[in-house]
Amino acid sequence: MNAGPIASSTIAMIFLAAAALSLSVFNDHNAYAQNIIQNVSNASSNSTLSVVGNAQTMVRPDKVTLSLAVETTNITANTALNANSEAMNKVLNALKAAGVRENETSTSFFNISPNYNLTQQGQEQDFPPPIESRDIISYTVTNSITVDSYNLLNVSKWIDTAVQAGVNDVSSIYFSLSDAKSELIKNDLLKQAVTSAKGKADIAASALGLNVTGVKSINIESINGFPPPEPLMARETVAEATAPAAGPPTPIIAGEQEVKARVHIVFLLG
Repeated sequence: MNAGPIASSTIAMIFLAAAALSLSVFNDHNAYAQNIIQNVSNASSNSTLSVVGNAQTMVRPDKVTLSLAVETTNITANTALNANSEAMNKVLNALKAAGVRENETSTSFFNISPNYNLTQQGQEQDFPPPIESRDIISYTVTNSITVDSYNLLNVSKWIDTAVQAGVNDVSSIYFSLSDAKSELIKNDLLKQAVTSAKGKADIAASALGLNVTGVKSINIESINGFPPPEPLMARETVAEATAPAAGPPTPIIAGEQEVKARVHIVFLLG
């Protein structure tokens, strides 16, 4: 008679226990899922993408630097100096008449050096070794000027004029960018390089199902412009330098130079 209520109570307890166990498993699974989502979110916020951006352009120079010298040799230093000074003053006046401004010329090198006649008394195999005598036979005076100008149209004319006036050593000609133009070009290339890097990052992030959310670091690796000047040998003898002009003008071509910019950026992904 009493078995019925006891059985019903037992069944009810078993049902309640099963429900509690099911609820516990569900809560544990939900917490585990939330933990995974949180970990993925944290991992995504720490994800980075390293990209290199490049930019380059061809630039025509707007500045020229000429190195012109007069070299004279004579028995005495004073005679060599006087001849050199006369020739150099003639060169400066000729360049001024050809359009070179006074503030575009400056002295870059001046030297008076003796020339020796070296003689030996005795043979190399003798002991003690042979005595070497140094007799001064003449003096050489070298006066070099530098012409820095933004007028590239008259370079050929200036070289011809200088040689005709007395220059017998054209040691170098160098084309470059002015500071103002160089700064503008470098800044523009830097912007292009950063834009290039950002574009690459967006493409790569999109392929991964992510977005670029920020920048962790940026490094401007290099901005390369005109190389250092290289000597252009164009020596002339004094006789040739003082001879009247003949033939076509000296061909001088500035050409173009490639300028490059390169940046390395580490982007944040999310």
